[in-house]
Amino acid sequence: MSAVTKVGIAGAGWPGNKHAEGYRAAGGFQIVAVADLIPDRRAKFKTAYNVPQEYSDAAELIKDKSIDAISICLPNHLHAPIALAALRAGKHVVIEAPPALSASEAKKIEAAAAKNGKLVLYAHQRRFGASELAAKQTIDKGYAGDVYHARAVWTRTRGVPIGTGWYTDKTKSGGGAMIDLGTHLLDLAWHLIGQPKPLTAFAITHQKHKSIVPATTTHDVEDAAFALVRCEGNKSIEIATSWAANQPPSQNGTVCRLYGDKGSVEVYTPTGATLYRGFDATGNNKAVPLKPPKVGGHVALMRHFRQCLLGKTQPMIGASQGVVLMQMIDAIYKSAENGKSVEIR
Repeated sequence: MSAVTKVGIAGAGWPGNKHAEGYRAAGGFQIVAVADLIPDRRAKFKTAYNVPQEYSDAAELIKDKSIDAISICLPNHLHAPIALAALRAGKHVVIEAPPALSASEAKKIEAAAAKNGKLVLYAHQRRFGASELAAKQTIDKGYAGDVYHARAVWTRTRGVPIGTGWYTDKTKSGGGAMIDLGTHLLDLAWHLIGQPKPLTAFAITHQKHKSIVPATTTHDVEDAAFALVRCEGNKSIEIATSWAANQPPSQNGTVCRLYGDKGSVEVYTPTGATLYRGFDATGNNKAVPLKPPKVGGHVALMRHFRQCLLGKTQPMIGASQGVVLMQMIDAIYKSAENGKSVEIR
């Protein structure tokens, strides 16, 4: 690995800009090209990050032999085909969440990475947030004891993403609120309880607010979803998510609570991650604010990517973890369809 990793970014929207900010701040990277269909967006991106080369098509970006790694910041249905093409062209890839539309697609990415000897890192940046990193460190040190259950919530009152229309089109998105928002919290919860093997999922989805979306826009996905995932070791994950729900806007946001036999951890509080321990017979306890690391978010994500490229560590959420995450998502949707608990495989 050379002193500087040359990066191309496919997609100059919000995710692409966050990746660029992360690369620039992490050190060891040079953004040499960007691909985007919209000329004005490409131009703004080039100026903002001093990028010398631009392409209108990600396929042209992949052909650029000067590029070592590609960030894929495109609509969900393009994640797998662009990743496969990039891996076959000898590029490492960072892929925005969700990993793919299905576990079968994620398995193809895993196989291509192994065959071509290249790294895959999924950009599940919540693993790299300052509060989330503090929570993980505390759990790993055993301060909450055996953490057996995670409750993860990401709800919006009125937040159906419209964009160019692909979010609400199942053929392009793979699903609605669960695959869009829920995937992030499901991955975080699974990570924080130690990534036990998931066994079964039981779920229900709802589409109650279709009128929010313009009638001319395809809307065949759920606007809310709720699931319970059972894992090995008698561990469990409870996940709730919505794009739209009749709740006060003050209830918008995220919750991630980890329950252990010695204490509990709340990831999101107004003051950051907090450990609760020393519970007495009536439930009184001591709240201990957790000190966050100095670096978090996309900067931490890209620093981790750099360490992976240097062979100093393995991707925190790489190709194999992406397969398992999509297996959980597949089972959640299958359970919602048939009304039964579904084996995860």
